[in-house]
Amino acid sequence: MTNVFSGAGMLEAKALSGKIDAMTKRLTHISCLALACALGAPARAEIRALLVGVSDYHYLDADLRGPANDVGLMARALIARGAKAADIVVLAAPDAPLPEGVANAGAPTRAAIMAGLDALAATSSAETHAVFYFSGHGTQMPDMNGDEQGGFDEIFLPADARGWSGAAGTVENAIIDDEMTPKMQAILDTGAQLVAMLDACHSETGFRALPNDPAAPVARYIAPALLAMPDEMPEATGDAPPAQPLTGDFVFLYAAQQNQRAFEYPMGDPSDDANWYGDFTRTVTSALESGAALTWADVLQKTMAEMNANSPATQTPDAEGTLLEASVLGQSEPTPPVLRLEGGKLQSGSLQGVQIGAVYEISASAGGEVIAEATVSAVKPTSASLQSDTGLPGKGFARLKTPGRPAPVRLAGPVLADDADYGALVAEIDRLKQAAAPDGVEWTDGPADVTLVLTGGALALAGRDGVIDGAGPGSAPRVAAAEDVLAFLDRAARTLRLRQAVSQVSSGKTGFALPGFGPKYELSHVPVRGDATCAEGAAGAQQTVTKTVTVTHCDQLWLSVHNATRTPRDVTVLYIDADNAITAIWPEEGLSNRVGFDERIEAGLLIQNPAQRNGLEEILVLAVPARDKAPRTVLTALADPVPTRDVPQGTPGAASWLLQATLPDAATRNLSLPGAMSTLEVTRFSIKLEPD
Repeated sequence: MTNVFSGAGMLEAKALSGKIDAMTKRLTHISCLALACALGAPARAEIRALLVGVSDYHYLDADLRGPANDVGLMARALIARGAKAADIVVLAAPDAPLPEGVANAGAPTRAAIMAGLDALAATSSAETHAVFYFSGHGTQMPDMNGDEQGGFDEIFLPADARGWSGAAGTVENAIIDDEMTPKMQAILDTGAQLVAMLDACHSETGFRALPNDPAAPVARYIAPALLAMPDEMPEATGDAPPAQPLTGDFVFLYAAQQNQRAFEYPMGDPSDDANWYGDFTRTVTSALESGAALTWADVLQKTMAEMNANSPATQTPDAEGTLLEASVLGQSEPTPPVLRLEGGKLQSGSLQGVQIGAVYEISASAGGEVIAEATVSAVKPTSASLQSDTGLPGKGFARLKTPGRPAPVRLAGPVLADDADYGALVAEIDRLKQAAAPDGVEWTDGPADVTLVLTGGALALAGRDGVIDGAGPGSAPRVAAAEDVLAFLDRAARTLRLRQAVSQVSSGKTGFALPGFGPKYELSHVPVRGDATCAEGAAGAQQTVTKTVTVTHCDQLWLSVHNATRTPRDVTVLYIDADNAITAIWPEEGLSNRVGFDERIEAGLLIQNPAQRNGLEEILVLAVPARDKAPRTVLTALADPVPTRDVPQGTPGAASWLLQATLPDAATRNLSLPGAMSTLEVTRFSIKLEPD
């Protein structure tokens, strides 16, 4: 059976097939002992870490605010995964807020970082997960030894980095990527598993729409000109041998693609330095703290999805290495995420997903009897204030009972990028501002989720970082006709509401789901070189997707869902294209979306891009555990057209909240939850569309 689903603009998503392969159900006896093992705490491996946060630059006018906070966030996440505080070494500013027991070994100078890597190698063994983390500025310089084949060396800037040294032929005190390789290999030679996470960037790209004010996001990149690099560099000598590929078990996670910038943002009052964090660090640590049994590929997917949830993404993280499909730091079984209560506040490494107005049940022990209820009155990056009529214990644990209201979508602009005639577009934008339209948005002159940019004769959208076309020329959504602006902005706001709501229910801080302990989801990519209509073409080999998949015209994507658990799932699959159209891919009309024990579903997508455009897109899989004798939960109402305000009776709590949260007036209403909190499992796949 073939159905055709039409998206907006350059993408038309077609369901090639959507078949349920019902396999024989097997009755399996699960002993109490096996169940206890499945739900018990994971085995703790030895974790040793060197965490570097460069906020204060001694000689460069390039100070950052986030890295001093980032190292504390990463330390807490590693401790949540089993690391001992004494085995974590931090190089950061003296005022960096660190968890108890984690030592700050001093300023992150070049010598200290290189010595720290040597010490990490000296203390590692075959039983060690060795973690290196860097948060700070990066840049690039022309390759001087010829090993980059005429390209550029990526360099990291420690606290004592200076400008260009003509005598040395390099940026003084910088750390070149070639120098990192032997340090990393020394760690691998001990038999340790190496994890490196780098929250910096080495390239400058894109148009900044946001003004340079104290609240604007900051890129972790220094342009070569600011380091006084000469315009003409001497030719590469080729004297040094090229860096050899690493051998051993390792994974590297990068904050952005090579042609993108990495940003830090304020998570609250921008005048308070304690509120600034690297976006990549914040999302990675949130995934690590979720308690989920994840692979590093899962962490990458969750990080990409989370960063994309808050605005149109122009910073796309990346990863590589032999451990990409390995369990994170040796944890193979999930553990429920726990929010601690201390001093009347929720405490966590990152409180991403916690909202004002949310109600939490308080107990003296994790999973214990409820002794109080409390409402969130204020949220900071790592703590949230609570109010309770019955009083709160000094210490305890919290579990979400009722989520808070979603925040309105904030629109800013327009920003004029050239001198074309935008009279009609400006007049329509002014009219919408006066009318406070479209519904569910808030026009602002401050930090925004979406900034309107007038460029190339059209209205384009930029995200929180103020970058348009971050995924390539023409990748930002655009509209040229004034009469189409209202529908254009309404679609953008609705898509952002959906992404933010889904992000909240899958954050690990809400209690909605226990990720990593349910059905298995796999996305495969088949590259195809076809004709204009994709009726004929040559298909390449099918490949499993582990990170952002790049697709072109006529390529195929295949999503497989295998429910290996005893609990049936009601599965809905949505596709969000680069023009903010939301298409329901599964279930097909007339087919059940319930996936029973040991059953599979498979849905195919044909990517059509005849206009040869760039774009960022997403597959969104929503699964709800089925209840005995209850009707199926189908969430296709989240797709276009706009859903009604009537949520189907019997929709379980988490799914009901999600449907309500995507409505335009969600930010002004108390959202109701039928019955007790239920589970909603979320899986997301990021897709990059490119010309052939």
